[in-house]
Amino acid sequence: MRIDERRLAILCAAPAILLLAFQATWPWPFFSDDAFISLRFADRLLHGDGLTWTDGERVEGYSNLLFVLLTAGLGALGLELVDAARLIGAVSTLLALWLLALALRPKDLRTGALATIPPLLVASSQTVLGWTLGGLEGPLLLALLAWGIGGVVTEVYRQADPTRWQARVLLRLGAPFALACWTRPDAPLWALGCGGGLLLLGLRSDARAALRATVTFGAPALVAVLAQSVFRVVYYGDVVPNTAHVKAGFDPARLGDGVTYVTGALLAVPGLTTLAIVGAALIAWLARPRRVVWLLLLPLGAWLCYLVTIGGDHFPGRRLLHGALVPMALLAGLGGYAAARSLPATLVVTALGVAATTVDVWFARTDPQSLELRGEVWEWRGKALGEALERAFADRERADRPLLAVDAAGALPYYSRLPALDMLGLCDRTIATTPEPAWIATMRPEIPRPPGHLRGNGAYVMDRAPDLLMFSNPPGLPLPVFVSACEFEDDPRFLDGYRCVLLDLGEQPLTETLRETLRCSLWVRVEGAAGVRRGDDRVEVPAWLFGAFALPAPVQRRHQPASGDPQRDGAQMAAMQQVLAWYTAGAVTATVASGGGFALRLPAGATAEMTLSLPAGRWDVALEPPDSGEVRAIAGAGLTGEQLSVALPPGVAEGPVTLGLVGHAEGPWPQRLVLRRTAH
Repeated sequence: MRIDERRLAILCAAPAILLLAFQATWPWPFFSDDAFISLRFADRLLHGDGLTWTDGERVEGYSNLLFVLLTAGLGALGLELVDAARLIGAVSTLLALWLLALALRPKDLRTGALATIPPLLVASSQTVLGWTLGGLEGPLLLALLAWGIGGVVTEVYRQADPTRWQARVLLRLGAPFALACWTRPDAPLWALGCGGGLLLLGLRSDARAALRATVTFGAPALVAVLAQSVFRVVYYGDVVPNTAHVKAGFDPARLGDGVTYVTGALLAVPGLTTLAIVGAALIAWLARPRRVVWLLLLPLGAWLCYLVTIGGDHFPGRRLLHGALVPMALLAGLGGYAAARSLPATLVVTALGVAATTVDVWFARTDPQSLELRGEVWEWRGKALGEALERAFADRERADRPLLAVDAAGALPYYSRLPALDMLGLCDRTIATTPEPAWIATMRPEIPRPPGHLRGNGAYVMDRAPDLLMFSNPPGLPLPVFVSACEFEDDPRFLDGYRCVLLDLGEQPLTETLRETLRCSLWVRVEGAAGVRRGDDRVEVPAWLFGAFALPAPVQRRHQPASGDPQRDGAQMAAMQQVLAWYTAGAVTATVASGGGFALRLPAGATAEMTLSLPAGRWDVALEPPDSGEVRAIAGAGLTGEQLSVALPPGVAEGPVTLGLVGHAEGPWPQRLVLRRTAH
């Protein structure tokens, strides 16, 4: 490759680079919650905890090994990990635009004008608009495929017969696909598709030599897959990523969703799709060699069929179209090369490319999924809550920190740095390998069933006894959304053992321009690391449990049609109304205390009650900090001054006592109630 072509390719990519800056910043500050899962792996790797998501069993909860390692590498250099992920996305997309221009071998003004078309079409796409800075591996895959597929196309135009290529050339061309296999576990499809195209190109010359060339080309990808498989078995004790247990598997019911996804993705880039179809026809009709079209159509077709099979993706912005952008853009560009054999034809082709780019920019900025990306800020609410939890438990020893169970396993666990349990199973093997429950099929049709969100195991979650539970996304209603919570909500261990607190985080700067007063509902295990803590003749009760909500009955059946039993449906509705009434009233809230832990905000004169079990005897009562409120005995005990008397019937060792905290006119707010037994 002559150096002047590389320099000219930079100029050819320049309009697309300017368009990229215009497009990629539009959905700011969007950053996917799943990206924070990868960042948590990178963060724990940097802190010596290995490629793990939480303490305990090792689980491969990421599906982008190379992206995680690159992010960790930038983190080791001192870059904040969110910025590192965004930088990888931006640099990868820039490289992809340059490589696409380079693949068209610009040599002069005419070919340079044509080489601007593929980068422009990619930069104008909705996928690039939404996901260049979105924090996941799509841009890296885009760059690797632009390097790999573009390199193969360039070599074909040098020497059309791959049976004559030297082994070192084939291995070099296969190297980007090997890296792609470490970027996504489904990337071998691209190596297989391109290898199939090379096989078709070489069959006319020598079938055996063509097969040998194809195998040599695919060898780097095969070695990469085998190496990662060995690492996976040795390090994680599994043969596939844990995410595959959650998302993989053929389900005929998903085919309709997959067709809808692929159709919608192609229609979201009508300019690119149209020029790719026309370009494929022009290459097959006019280009030499004509069969170069199979180098692009085979991997593209394999990928789109794969997306149909898995049912597409639940993220907005059609992120899984990232890889397909490369062969589509090259089909459009090479088709333009085949047709533009004169200056007037070149001007027409270039004008069509600019027009298609303009159409795609308009679609990218007006499509409802793009608007959804731009308006999605709940991850930053998770950041605010996570940082609050991190501050509250920062003084705890590692083994004494509470276990946090979540549905959204990204921003909240990442910023809290607490041990965590992923109730959707991406980072938990037990839940990932639990079959989808039969009751999913009877859910009301308006309830969404996004891929990757249909597994759970309520009994297992309760067996793990998490100290904190967060349903859905912050701020979130205190109601179950997904399988695990729906299953354990009628478990006595949850009904009797957990209380919901309303955590007031005050005004939070979610973005550079958006500030929001944030209240989050958080379920707390009454007897646990974030709840009541007992020692020898000592009980410490966190103040945030006073006034916390106790669920009177399970309400998870709201996912199901009415049962036809008026008593059952009435009880469910009554429980639902109690939840919503408590949540909307918000009379008693918790807040992060300045010295760590949580404090209870009580209006002056208001009383917040809590019932706990205490042994008989006399107890000294101390409220911390002092003078932060008043303690009253409501039932089961008597209070004299600062001493509580618990008298129980003969033969009863321990019984329920209801205490109340009364708010003062001004702070400080109570953080904990400490009881020390002085006499039996």
